Amino acid sequence: MINYTTKFFNIDLLKIAEIKLHESTEFNRLRNIYDRIAGSKFLLNPVIVGKNNSDYILIDGANRLSTLQEIGCKLVISQIIDYNNPRIKLKNWNHLVYKTGIRDLCGYCDSIGLKWKNVPYAEGYKKINSAFNYLLVSEIQNGTSLLFKLDTSYFKLLKQLNDFTKFYFNKFPFDRSEEEIRFSDLRKYSRREGILVEFPRFTKQQIIKTAGADVKLPAGISRHILDNRVLHVRYDINKLRDDEGLEKKRKELDAYLLSKIDNNKVRQYRESVIVFDE
Repeated sequence: MINYTTKFFNIDLLKIAEIKLHESTEFNRLRNIYDRIAGSKFLLNPVIVGKNNSDYILIDGANRLSTLQEIGCKLVISQIIDYNNPRIKLKNWNHLVYKTGIRDLCGYCDSIGLKWKNVPYAEGYKKINSAFNYLLVSEIQNGTSLLFKLDTSYFKLLKQLNDFTKFYFNKFPFDRSEEEIRFSDLRKYSRREGILVEFPRFTKQQIIKTAGADVKLPAGISRHILDNRVLHVRYDINKLRDDEGLEKKRKELDAYLLSKIDNNKVRQYRESVIVFDE
């Protein structure tokens, strides 16, 4: 790989209590991750933490962090990035929700007082990209689109998003889809019926604001793009269960990472990769 020091990426042990969340956990994914981690001796992937002044904001790994906390861990292995670095980009995940449709959604939104109107997809897409307080939902099979106008007050908007996602969280299966994937391509290639949910475009300053508040984003909306994301750092979970001897554990972690580099056990990839999990 590279004969670099570990300063090329910042992997450290942090106290879980010091890390702030900006989004909720997703129950089904949390249960799956809990089962995997609770039955394992090792944590394989660090959580991603953005440092903003003296604050540590979790930007990826809420379910892993919650699982570790639930099994009694006090520490978590973390990749720390400078959250204000302009190279760190914030994008959205869209949600592809299956086994439901526009008609069911309309009835639910009427029941919670969320107003909507039918629009051509191109008009709705233009609106959510020009104004923050809109949500766009489109049916994959027939292309019908609904535009939802949300509150202009930020935390009221978050409350509306949390109410909206209750329609399908833990009720219908859904996948996350990169915002760059066009709706026309989804309609062309998808083999399953359902709806596409496109959320307001958040900013990093809004993520910082949310991390310091009680109300959070629904799970699985924010998507951070960063350089040199580190995966498959195998770390003993038992060492995370208490925060005693933290500096010694940090030195051991640093030595472990350097040994992996020196023994050519690290690879750096730049190209986009599609992985079929085992």
